[in-house]
Amino acid sequence: MSEVISFNTEDSIKQSFTEQKPIDIFSLVDENDPILKSKSIDFDFGNPPLDANEFASTLVETCRIKNGYGLAANQCGYALRVFVMGAGEEFIACFNPKILSSSTEESMIAEGCLSFPMLALKVSRPKEIEVEYYDWNGEKHEATFEGLSSHIFQHELDHLNGIVYTSRVKPLALSMGMKKRNKAAKNLRIR
Repeated sequence: MSEVISFNTEDSIKQSFTEQKPIDIFSLVDENDPILKSKSIDFDFGNPPLDANEFASTLVETCRIKNGYGLAANQCGYALRVFVMGAGEEFIACFNPKILSSSTEESMIAEGCLSFPMLALKVSRPKEIEVEYYDWNGEKHEATFEGLSSHIFQHELDHLNGIVYTSRVKPLALSMGMKKRNKAAKNLRIR
């Protein structure tokens, strides 16, 4: 004989929402923070300064929530050679990354940066690069990136080397970009 089991779905839904662990994200440093112009140190897997998996996961969640394609550790106040890049569910964490070779052919792409909100600047970079990086387990990887992925990798690696993308454009282009950003910010405040 079967018994009737009652199940209160409303209580279950309330419980599932209250039991969910909040997503941890990092705060971003201000665009004038000196850490953005300082070279980061290698992540030491032999004596890790923090849990690599947890750190990479928090960088990914921060990047997703901020609608970025890449995020370097120093943008969050950590002077470690780590960044994440990707979109949607497809992200990679790059620990101690380096470029092994790059093409002579370059491409010009408008880049943005989570550290410089609403500032789009066209930056010329090698179209294709061969790279090396370690994942959060300390496992070495080699990869080839081209187009947008190449730009993202180079942009984030620049961060780890204390270089911001505003230094990669001519002064007039930067000035015009800043004027557009200031105008857009003013229009947002008016509304």
